[in-house]
Amino acid sequence: MPGSKLEVDGRFIAVTNLDKVMYPGDGTRKFDVLQYVLAVADAMLPHIASRPVTRKRRPHGTGSGPFFEKALPSGTPDWLARFTIAHADGKTIYPVARSAADLVWLAQMAALELHVPQWRIDLSGVGSAGDESRRTDRLVIDLDPGPDVGLHRCAEVALAIRDILADAGLVSYPVTSGGKGIHVYARFPAPVKSESARAVAKQIADSLAAAHPKDVTASMAKTARVSKVFLDWSQNTAAKTTLAPYSLRGSERPLVAAPRTWDELADPTLAQLDFRDVLDRIGESGDLLADLDPAIDPVITAPDTNEPDSNTVDLGEYRKSRSSRLAAEPGPTRVTGTTAGIRPMLAADEAIDGLTDDAWAFEGKWDGYRVLARHDDGDIRLWSRSGVDMTADFPELRELGSVLRGFDVVLDGEVVAYDAGGRTDFGLLASRNHRDDDYTLAYLVFDVVELNGTDLTATPWGKRRQILDELTPVIEAAAIAEVPPLLPGPGADAAEHARANGWEGIVAKRRASTYQPGRRSPDWRKHKNWNDIEVVIGGYRPGRGGRSGTIGSLLVGLPAETGLRYIGRVGTGFTDADLAALLAELKPLTIGRSPFVGTLDKPVASSATWVLPKLVADVRFMDWTSTGHLRHPSWRGIRRDKLPGDL
Repeated sequence: MPGSKLEVDGRFIAVTNLDKVMYPGDGTRKFDVLQYVLAVADAMLPHIASRPVTRKRRPHGTGSGPFFEKALPSGTPDWLARFTIAHADGKTIYPVARSAADLVWLAQMAALELHVPQWRIDLSGVGSAGDESRRTDRLVIDLDPGPDVGLHRCAEVALAIRDILADAGLVSYPVTSGGKGIHVYARFPAPVKSESARAVAKQIADSLAAAHPKDVTASMAKTARVSKVFLDWSQNTAAKTTLAPYSLRGSERPLVAAPRTWDELADPTLAQLDFRDVLDRIGESGDLLADLDPAIDPVITAPDTNEPDSNTVDLGEYRKSRSSRLAAEPGPTRVTGTTAGIRPMLAADEAIDGLTDDAWAFEGKWDGYRVLARHDDGDIRLWSRSGVDMTADFPELRELGSVLRGFDVVLDGEVVAYDAGGRTDFGLLASRNHRDDDYTLAYLVFDVVELNGTDLTATPWGKRRQILDELTPVIEAAAIAEVPPLLPGPGADAAEHARANGWEGIVAKRRASTYQPGRRSPDWRKHKNWNDIEVVIGGYRPGRGGRSGTIGSLLVGLPAETGLRYIGRVGTGFTDADLAALLAELKPLTIGRSPFVGTLDKPVASSATWVLPKLVADVRFMDWTSTGHLRHPSWRGIRRDKLPGDL
């Protein structure tokens, strides 16, 4: 299903990849998620409307890891409300959802989980006031069952909390979290400071833990939670957030933080609910939390006269209008002829810790092949950073030709392979043609170099990113292509986010930087979470035992002024298919003498088969030995996009 536009509350929202499966457990598609969000909006909005929203995004569905996002990405529609919070390391601008259109836009961005604090903006004042001024009119206790503790035991503790709150004159409302536990909410008769709400919640948690020490704990220590229900009172702290009622979960199936009745919690067969169950219940009983949060006034929007008067528009019409407008904007000098062969701009190895969002943007560093793609009237050409034509290597990217009609464009990005866990795996990408592992190929686009004959290399990054954001719905209409969102800074936070998600690292780009083809510029800086190195294969030693008849280890080096400098042997990280393919590729390159400068150790050289140093490979290692060799190197794959002269 191609991209289109959906009209919600007078807003036209570009929606893409509607057939993408977001929940592999039952095949729920992005289309179904958008339908749920629209249907649940009236019930959900009162519980999040005056609260900044933090998101867990899953662009590849719940089969891959989440992308935790606080700050609004560039390209956010002007009509989405914002709220700025001052943190110790700077200010962060959060979205505030007030209408169904806001929820649909968040869902289109694959923000499946919406988390909000308990305090409300309209009770705490506007601007970026500190945590001490945050005020709330509700309390929450998060019941998190420890290992081997079932949902029914969790419900028994929730019923005890209900009784304590009732004795204090507070009405409470249970919500099964969609995960393992239960949230219990209560409404205060008048607003209180967040720290006061936290103190009340802690008192309840401590009293229950004291009364039932074998079943309940209020301790944050994970070791104290075994066989117990942990009562997380800290969710009321101003800096904390909780999954919003009616929000989807990032689980295998589309489970929901679902409001329940207290009678249901007394049922020993209590279970978590999915979004279909929740919609049925709303149809029958309405919002069970209606008395928890005040109703909100609807957001009235004027008709958007720049858009067609219909619910959806054809992507072709959208493409034409965007193409005409972008091409008409003042810009740099127009160029003619092909840009194929241009070398991509490269990032320097420089520190990123002190870099801030105001001057720098932070992107993920992806573990794949750097590829420039040119589209011209339905034709797609691909080439590597070394100028190697890779069009035939990735026939899947021809799909871009059908969605980009109307745009003659040069894109810069990374071709990656996602493994079954949703993480990029260079080894899988490099050896995908002779392995049976499941993988998903994707082209992650992060820059636009030329558009409709206009050379954008002299255009600042910030402007190029705006153009890329405008093109995103078109690019992502191809199931194989994505435009990854930016990471919130500062640099240290972005690097930690990448590390926590198992990414290769991050790239920091100066917002004012131009695109400098083929140059490694300090205006772009890379930070790697692992020690990776690109090496040249100069020979191999035969395998023994289980590897008899194939390769035991590769002999690798780095180009130096006098020749190829030997840096060690790589003997791990291979699959049997890798070894067979490598042996077949290296045998025709066999030569009679060592390609390395100097003399290698006799035990190594005596059994080596030497090869022409033509193949570049990617190796991961721990550090360097005192003799200048790689310590604990591991094979990752051949770099088809590079030549030895590029190192």
